[in-house]
Amino acid sequence: MAIKINIEDESVTPPPESDIKLIVKDERDMSPLKMNLEIRKSIDGSLMIFDHPHMDIVVVPQARKIVAFAKGAYSEEVYAAQSRLLEHLTRAGILSRESIQAGNVYGALEGAFLESKNADLPVIDLSVLSIGKFIEKEKPEYIFQDAYEQEVEDMYVEPSNLDSTPLGKVPQSDNKGGIQAYDVRRYLAGI
Repeated sequence: MAIKINIEDESVTPPPESDIKLIVKDERDMSPLKMNLEIRKSIDGSLMIFDHPHMDIVVVPQARKIVAFAKGAYSEEVYAAQSRLLEHLTRAGILSRESIQAGNVYGALEGAFLESKNADLPVIDLSVLSIGKFIEKEKPEYIFQDAYEQEVEDMYVEPSNLDSTPLGKVPQSDNKGGIQAYDVRRYLAGI
């Protein structure tokens, strides 16, 4: 986005307007932004977003707030994701920082919308767009984490030839291991 600023001589007096107007021109194509999110609308008009793997996000227009509920068990990882979401929305200028608090449900965090001075800005649409950008930003990390966990599980379930020994190739001996079966007193004494 390019911003053009003209610097003029100080002797020229500005026009007597009470408001400062800034016109921003974007040379790029202004096509509508498209985003795929799994959203449902509840009976009361709240928007429920289910795309994040650790939390469900609810935009409540009547109460003018956004609530992040934990999916499944609440953990440090879920709290960190909720905290990152609310921090992202705060930095985007959608939520008020001092309104962020725990919700009335265990494991929920919520924050209230800022008051919009411009009636042309739909706060609900901007918040859903910002939540979608947050989910898109975190999606590669969760895809990598799931792939890594699957790889570790596959390594345990079906080990490679380097990580396993074929049955019958283990050498036989009378005494196995480092601790002898009848020499317990020596280990109890700490010798």
